[in-house]
Order: sequence, then structure tokens, then C-alpha cells
Amino acid sequence: MAGAPRAPAPGELLRASPNFALAFAMDGRPYVSREVEPYTQFWLSERDRILLSLFSARHGQTVEGAIAGYLRLVAPADAAKERPRLLKSIAEMTEAGVLARPGDDTSRYDAAMAADYLAHRPFPPELTAAIVRDSGFGPESRAVDLAGGPGSLALALAETSEHVTLMDLSRGFVDAARREAARRGVALEAINESANRLAFHDAQYDLITVSQALHWLDDVMVCRGVSRLLRPGGSFVVVLGAMTVPDAHPLSFILGDHSLLGAKSATPFEAQALALMRRLTLLLEAIDSPDVERIDPTRSWAGVEGAAPESIIPAGLSLFRQTRPLGAGYVRAFMSPRHIEMTGLAADDFWERVDRGCAQSSPDARLGVQDWAVLQFRRGGPRWNAPDGPLTVAGIGWSGPSEG
Repeated sequence: MAGAPRAPAPGELLRASPNFALAFAMDGRPYVSREVEPYTQFWLSERDRILLSLFSARHGQTVEGAIAGYLRLVAPADAAKERPRLLKSIAEMTEAGVLARPGDDTSRYDAAMAADYLAHRPFPPELTAAIVRDSGFGPESRAVDLAGGPGSLALALAETSEHVTLMDLSRGFVDAARREAARRGVALEAINESANRLAFHDAQYDLITVSQALHWLDDVMVCRGVSRLLRPGGSFVVVLGAMTVPDAHPLSFILGDHSLLGAKSATPFEAQALALMRRLTLLLEAIDSPDVERIDPTRSWAGVEGAAPESIIPAGLSLFRQTRPLGAGYVRAFMSPRHIEMTGLAADDFWERVDRGCAQSSPDARLGVQDWAVLQFRRGGPRWNAPDGPLTVAGIGWSGPSEG
């Protein structure tokens, strides 16, 4: 049974969570809005707002330090009575995630998952080669990989160019990507930031990618960022993935079509990819409208005759299919504590079921199918239109671990 939120200890260091942005309603009431899923709001009392500002110092603030600062600023008539109210506010904001401890990873994915992710969810080299080829990505090109996890795609792109940036909300993933880049001897800039904030960055890119992550993001905000930062001739590439396992697979209870995580869409994968292509085409067309006069300071060419770049349009859609093992390593690479919570199982019971099922099955029984779609958009150039018949699906191999 849920009780009152536990007040952090007086000496604990807390900071304002980077997942929330401060805003004000038209009547002046303050609130914070979560910029990642779930997109919730937390309304602030005047006490909450002042406390949040005190915890917003770059390195955070201790609970006692914030309380002392509040009492100095507000000078309430009865400081002794105000103190428990302050502790309650701090506890509630911590419980809601508005305040976080410095060591907390504000993403659902943490450092412990990074090694499994890199080993068991490698980005297929065939897809990297297609992206590099079709986008014209070269040694002098600049790229940013959005919500790129521990860097599977970004590290592959860094083999071609020294100007690759990874942006991910998980501090653990960002740190892992930096370590892996150093181990491989490639240059990679890794930024701990929500990809929803791309529009507020100033760099210009020849290639912007997002792989298996757009469904977690605010795609309108992502397209705003792409519209602002994609150079003329540059490519925006979205990678969509979906796995299928037979009912007899030992992990069908979490990877199957009707699993403890919910039912998968019955729509064929090609139709899903085409639907996403249409949605993004419409979003980019609506957001990136060079011929529509509007006041938009993010468009550096706005109001300059003849300076508007060409529109971002569909440039291609490629499908790939990969037969690969799906075992305990793969599950550890994506099942966060929040995911396990969704299954209704205790963590120990969940992992015991995963390990037992894999240990008692043959390598062939652990095989599944991973479908991939690479959606490419380009600023300028010929427009791609979906063919009348089905798209060609290219088979690709698997060179990762056996997933025992």
C-alpha cells in the first residue's frame, strides 16, 4: 500500500531533474512538464517553485541547504512550523522525479545494461553501410545519432567520420559510449541530453539518425529539430525494428506477440514502416514549410529572399530481415526495472524464468526474426514514392554471440 513519500535525509544532495522543464500557466501558476515519456505535469505551489530554484544549481543542493535558503528568502513568521512543510514538498517532488539524486540515472536504461546492449543488440553492419552509402556520408560529414543508447550506430558511423555526436538521456549509456569509443580508438562526442531538445542546439548536420527509439520520443519536437539543423542535401534517417518469435520460444512470455508486456500490433511490418514514413513526411512538410511566412527565429533564413533551403522529403525506404538468436543476453540489454514491473513478476522470479528457459532450450529453439526498416529523408533531391507492389526485403546475417 502506498504511503506518504519518504523525506530525503537532511544531508542528501538533490538536483532538479533534467527531464522536467519549468513553465507557467496563463494565470501565472507554475508547473513542470516532463519532456520524456510518460509526458506528465507536476503543478508547483509557490513553496515548491522556490525550492526547485534552490535545487537547480549546477551541482544541486543538500536538503538542509535548500531549506536554509528558503527560510532566508521567505522569512516565514514561524520557521519551526514551516520546516515540516518544506520536507513534505521535497519528498513529494523527489517521489515524482522532479528532484533527483546526483547519482540517479534519469533514463529507464542504466550503466548496468550498457555492456549487454553493445554485445547483444549490435547495429547490423549492413544497415550502417546502406545509411553511409545512401546519405553520401563521408570523412568530413557531421552526424548526430538521437537516443543512441551506448552508441551501437554512432560508433559505427565514427569509423567513417571524426565528426559524430551521440545524444542520449541515459548517463550510463553516454558514459559507456565514451568508454567504447576510447577502446576502439574513434572520435565520438557523447551528450547526456534528451533528443526532444534537439531544436535548441545550434550545430548543423549532414546526417541525423534515430534508431529504434522514435516511439519513446516526441516526434514533433524531433522533427522541429531536424528541420532546423539539417543542412541542404543532408539526410534524416529513422530505423525501425521489430522482432518475432514462435510461441515455443523459451522467452515468448516477454518477446512473443501476446506477452506479459502487452500485445504487439498485428499490422504487417512493411505496412508499419510505410505508415511511419507517411506520418514523418506530413510532420516534416508541416513544420519545414519554406514558402509559409511565419515568425520563427529558429529559421536563420527566414525573411531572406532566395535563402530558404529546399524542403525535407522522402528519399527511400529499405527493408531487411535477420534471423538471430534471442536469449538471456538480449533480454538483459533492454529489460529495465520499469519493464519488469510491467510484467507483474518480482525481479528475482522474472530472471529465474528467463535463465531457466534459455538453459533448457536448444540453440535452434532460441532463434527469432528481427525485421528492420531504414527510412531516409533528404533536404532536396528527387522524391521517393512507395511502389505499387511489395517492397524488396534483403536478408542479412548475424555475427553476434550465440545467446545461450
